[in-house]
Amino acid sequence: MSKRTLPRLLQTPAVVLLLIWMLIPLSMTLYFSFIRYVLNNLRRPEWTTPNLSNWRGFGNYEYVLFSAKDFWFAVQNSVFIVSSVIVVTVVLGLAIAVLINRSFPGQGIVRVLLISPFFVMPAVNGVLWINMILDPVLGLNGLAVNSINDVVAGLRDFPLLGWFFSAWPVFEPMSFRATQTSAYAVIVMVAWQWTPFAVLIFMTSLQSEDQQQKEAAILDGANAWSQFRNLTIPHLARPIAIVVMIQSIFHLSLYAEIEIVSRGNGNKNLPYLIGEFTSNNIGAASAAGIFAVILANIIAIFLLRMVGKSLMD
Repeated sequence: MSKRTLPRLLQTPAVVLLLIWMLIPLSMTLYFSFIRYVLNNLRRPEWTTPNLSNWRGFGNYEYVLFSAKDFWFAVQNSVFIVSSVIVVTVVLGLAIAVLINRSFPGQGIVRVLLISPFFVMPAVNGVLWINMILDPVLGLNGLAVNSINDVVAGLRDFPLLGWFFSAWPVFEPMSFRATQTSAYAVIVMVAWQWTPFAVLIFMTSLQSEDQQQKEAAILDGANAWSQFRNLTIPHLARPIAIVVMIQSIFHLSLYAEIEIVSRGNGNKNLPYLIGEFTSNNIGAASAAGIFAVILANIIAIFLLRMVGKSLMD
């Protein structure tokens, strides 16, 4: 008991500080979610200060669930963006990790270049993609479409193939700031930034793969796809579960990319919706924040169980 008491006493200050750091903001958010707290209200100035006399009960939650027009859309969009990014990063991460898990000239430089996008700040990532790559006029998107149109226009003068290319329409570059496509722009730029994280985890795990099993599989006549499906994928089950869990937690709080791409015009998630509420209605923002915490905990519990089951296997 004496050996256990001293480590616990030494850990107590850090644990208490961590609890205070977590519980105070959560308690204030929970308190604000039950009161009327509106920053700018000329008709009811008493609502502009957080006071227990402005008690509203579950009114803020009812407003967020049934009266706020974008709440369910934000929940749906959050799930869509997070799940899409995870699928893209896991698939690309697996493909790239398997591809570079071999000796070739310049291997170290290639690995550093592959990992470097992960260190780009989210705001810089959003500005880079939406202005220099996805812009329909000055970005690579517009330049590539214009180049295709120029090539097709030149091929129309060919004596044998001209009739075929004359039937082609003139392509127009896609605007990724539009309501229908802005979510895809966010998925692309976030997946580009987080794929190196998956590559790093998978590449590290592939270093410990049992090569004797692969040699035995080759002797038994197994092809490359069979080896990947029956040996590599089971070996990477735990790393895949960890990548999915970590990315789910981080991507539920996306904000900068949505602000830069569309400013929430037809494309917003829960953090962005909470930010819109925070500009005036703190009570509604707090209620939406509690819903976001509940959603994040549900996903975290599910993923932790998935990771735990993977580790047990």
